[in-house]
Amino acid sequence: HIEYYPAIAIDIACQLHPPIHRQFAPDRRFVNNEMANKEESLRSFGLHCRSFYDSSLKLSSSSSSLSSMHQHQEEKKSDETPIGANDMKRKAVDGKIVLETLDRIIAVHSIEMSTRQQPQQEKICNALHSSIASLRREHVLVIERHRDILEECGLLDIDRFIRVSHPADYHSRQDEDGISCLLQDYTQIRDAMRRRAHKISMIHRQNALFELLSEYISTSTDSSITPRPHLAQLKNIQYTLSTIQNFVNKYRSNIGSHPFMAGLHRIVNLQLNPEPNSERSRKDPSYIVRWKFRGSVLTEACRSCHGKDNENEGDELAYAREAIQILFSFLVWVNGVDVEAGGSIISMEEDELGLDNIICSSSKQSNNWTCKEHVEPYLSFEIDKHISNANLRRILAVLPDPKLLDARATGAVEVLDTSESDLVPRKNVDGHEDEQWPWFARLEFCTLL
Repeated sequence: HIEYYPAIAIDIACQLHPPIHRQFAPDRRFVNNEMANKEESLRSFGLHCRSFYDSSLKLSSSSSSLSSMHQHQEEKKSDETPIGANDMKRKAVDGKIVLETLDRIIAVHSIEMSTRQQPQQEKICNALHSSIASLRREHVLVIERHRDILEECGLLDIDRFIRVSHPADYHSRQDEDGISCLLQDYTQIRDAMRRRAHKISMIHRQNALFELLSEYISTSTDSSITPRPHLAQLKNIQYTLSTIQNFVNKYRSNIGSHPFMAGLHRIVNLQLNPEPNSERSRKDPSYIVRWKFRGSVLTEACRSCHGKDNENEGDELAYAREAIQILFSFLVWVNGVDVEAGGSIISMEEDELGLDNIICSSSKQSNNWTCKEHVEPYLSFEIDKHISNANLRRILAVLPDPKLLDARATGAVEVLDTSESDLVPRKNVDGHEDEQWPWFARLEFCTLL
């Protein structure tokens, strides 16, 4: 019963077997102090992890922790960088040192457990022990350079994460798989800080997406700035076709853009060609197709694409900005139906992703800590009311064939019900408002030529 009732076992040991108590049962004040020291070490470790992950996108150095001290000293000598920026870089370098040290401890622990649990051949066993010795030597070198940081995070002693001793020893308790619970606490903090950084980065890009959408809406509705292009005019439809061609040529090589391109093709094709079992006609002005997709398609799928000479390098929203330009060139954003996220900026409170919640979950041995989930925004678009079917066919011709893409169309399309009271019918289906195209226009946008 000692495993399930440790406090009772300690009291019984005090009364019946004082020598055993003195040998194995720690004083409760000592345990409380050790618990406080552990939480303080985990807190410091978590802060270093957060500093590294928050600034990881800005760090370009790939040097190891053995050379990080030299890099740190060079940064201190530099007078060109502001003090605040230097402090952020120093914290990021310290976080990198701490995370590399944890990776080294995990490697030593993994090799130690494999040698204890499974009998190995002599050559393999010698190789494993050689690897452990090499990792321990590297750990000693890092301690010589960064003792204060590692001591602050409780990472000086590798053996406290590995040794298997008496169950009353608080530091080295093991779970059923032989994994150190202390090591689990540290890995849980690391993973939680990484999830936090990804969550904040994603929400930041979602908010930036809504700002971009709002800019396009305000620009298109404010006639004093620039009136919305009338897609019946020849120069405007030619500009739209040219913009789509440039976008396809620039991003087609990146598979992350394929779902978006396939989605563009699907909405245009379905607007021109209703389903065979549908009673609707392509010439019916009330026949309207709506395309609904996740906002992450624009902010997460293809951020790494850069144009020639890397003119968009460093702009994480370059792809989203150009994709929105394509959308608004011949589609209309239906903001009122995006009820999932309300089409608004998402607020992020520090307490929701704070360190205290993670430390608390770690001390309770919970592996289910997650960031508070935010509903991902959806975007809905319809075909512009002034574009004709003839011009839609021209747009369809410059979009890539879905059969030649490596991903299916993103989102879902739906045909709107004519009974909807707020349904605005198309006004130029047959092209009676279109300017006449010159006789050589077909050659300009011929996909073969």
